[in-house]
Amino acid sequence: MDTGFIVVVRFETNTEDHDSARALIDSYIGDFLALQPGFIESWLTEGADGAGLLHFARWQREEDFRAFAEKARSHPDLDKIRAFSPSPAFYRPVARYGKE
Repeated sequence: MDTGFIVVVRFETNTEDHDSARALIDSYIGDFLALQPGFIESWLTEGADGAGLLHFARWQREEDFRAFAEKARSHPDLDKIRAFSPSPAFYRPVARYGKE
């Protein structure tokens, strides 16, 4: 099964900075990340308690993600985003479930 390369990033927020973090990360995803070659789709989710963000992104290939990551090193919002302690994890799909 080859449905791409999955990147999951957790961002630490609290009640004071959650809304500003969400706006910053949402803008970064929509205006930069989602426009990169090989990007397929993503979801930005927040904790049920209103704190913390989790971003799931699906890429066509790991190489596409790595090329994006290299470009991202010079993005002007990177230092602001790092303030929310992004913690990435990488996955390869092995099964798919759901209704389509």
